[in-house]
Amino acid sequence: MKKTFKADLIAGIIVGLIALPLAIAFAVASGARPEQGIYTSIIAGLVIGLLSGSKFQISGPTGAFVVILLGIVNKFGMDGLMLAGFMAGIILLLFGIFKFGSAIKYIPYPVVIGFTAGIGVTIFSGEIKDFFGLHFDKRPEGFIETIVMVISNIEKGFNTSAVMIGLVTIIAWILWKRYSKTFPPAPIALAAGIITSIIIELFFTKWLPKPVLVGLIPSGLPEFHMLNFSLDRIKLLLPSAFTIAMLGSIESLLSAVVADGMTGTKHNSNKELMAQGIGNMILPFFGGIPATGAIARTAANIKSGARTRAASVIHAITLLLIMLVFGTYAQYIPLSALAGILIMVAYNMAEIPHFLHLLKAPKQDAAVLVATFLLTVFVDLTTAVGIGIVLAALLFIQRVSKLSVTNILEDEDIGTEGSKLMHESLKEFPQIRLYELSGSLFFGVASALENSIHHGAGEILILRMKHVHHMDATALNTLDIIVEKAVKKNGEVYLSTTSEKILKKLDKYGIIKKIGGRTHCPSSTTKAIELAKHDLHATMAANLKIQK
Repeated sequence: MKKTFKADLIAGIIVGLIALPLAIAFAVASGARPEQGIYTSIIAGLVIGLLSGSKFQISGPTGAFVVILLGIVNKFGMDGLMLAGFMAGIILLLFGIFKFGSAIKYIPYPVVIGFTAGIGVTIFSGEIKDFFGLHFDKRPEGFIETIVMVISNIEKGFNTSAVMIGLVTIIAWILWKRYSKTFPPAPIALAAGIITSIIIELFFTKWLPKPVLVGLIPSGLPEFHMLNFSLDRIKLLLPSAFTIAMLGSIESLLSAVVADGMTGTKHNSNKELMAQGIGNMILPFFGGIPATGAIARTAANIKSGARTRAASVIHAITLLLIMLVFGTYAQYIPLSALAGILIMVAYNMAEIPHFLHLLKAPKQDAAVLVATFLLTVFVDLTTAVGIGIVLAALLFIQRVSKLSVTNILEDEDIGTEGSKLMHESLKEFPQIRLYELSGSLFFGVASALENSIHHGAGEILILRMKHVHHMDATALNTLDIIVEKAVKKNGEVYLSTTSEKILKKLDKYGIIKKIGGRTHCPSSTTKAIELAKHDLHATMAANLKIQK
């Protein structure tokens, strides 16, 4: 017990130190105040950490949210962000209650990589301003406007001190990452940036401009604030809330999967979503911005030796103590140091080598990747993920829509010995049409099914369905149309070698009754051919009788 607590204590303190600069940086980049990022990490660490479906999960503000949250703040203000975060919490809670946790994993990999790389590029573009110490008259909306404003303002001159601090921060990050594989670089990089800023302030203000600092950060506890609920605002913010919930669910579950891989444990995805929902419902009342599972902090928690969810609570307490004791000193953090940290976060998010490697995947997957990436950068994340999933789904449908419909009487080169024998047995009976169906019968192949099967007046149609394992409503309706046409032309229909599962669907839909009952569904195609021949002989005998 003592060993476990000691391990959790050490891990919690380390993760708390790692989370501090990231919490401030993500809050500032999202258009919130620095302390709001710390509030978020503290409350999320306590609430979500205790309720999480993964005992190693560390939740808080993350880089993935930056683009969405900044857009909401620009459009609806901070009050709008608080309400959207609360609504997102309700949606996440419902995701968990209705067990959507397992459904999130079906989001295609190229879509995930596409939007995370796009977010990385957008974060990078948004941090150029603070890295160069530029001043914008207004917050830009979108990637293109950001780049235009950067170019127009950088021509007027930039803050040399800011650039120096930003470069030192980035260099410190890179060097520390090469030196240490256990302790993450964010706190070290921030310390390097702060020290550089202090040196400039003390010794070089005659030659260099003053660095731009974060400003005063309250050192007290967060206060309770009631949200501004109104039906009109709820309607306006619903799409934004849904985007936060979708991204939050994806990132938190990805983080939980990473934790499973590192520890050999198994998380509860629906419990995780409910925990994220409850946490995000509480956060806005105390000034917190939306939170989710943070992959890097969760991995650091495990690497630091965490044993239980107590590590997340200790990380939150560590942040709280830092804020209460050292909060007033946080005002001396230079904005360009935070920009340097976020530029490195953006670079890691973009996963450039991985992105380039995925471009070598099949063309359809590469197209989904590029489309999602470009839409994330130039339009918005909601559109990118929506269109990316739709594109991936359509391409998947195209891939699986490979229905094989073989007319055994016409095709002599059909493979199996059994099929060749059936071909021979039908050579003298052109009135019998035998088709072998193979594949999933669903809406993607319904049109091909109808166009492939031909049936003349008075002919007997045999559909061999041994290799059909699935039929949806569209396929059932198409088969019903085929059967109806055959019956209207005074023909007969046999469905041979059909599985019991498919027969039940056909029976429920009324197709079995329409073809003459289960006697027209023999278990073998040989039997179906015999019955068809018997029907032909009976018809011929009846015709001769009529002629006499």
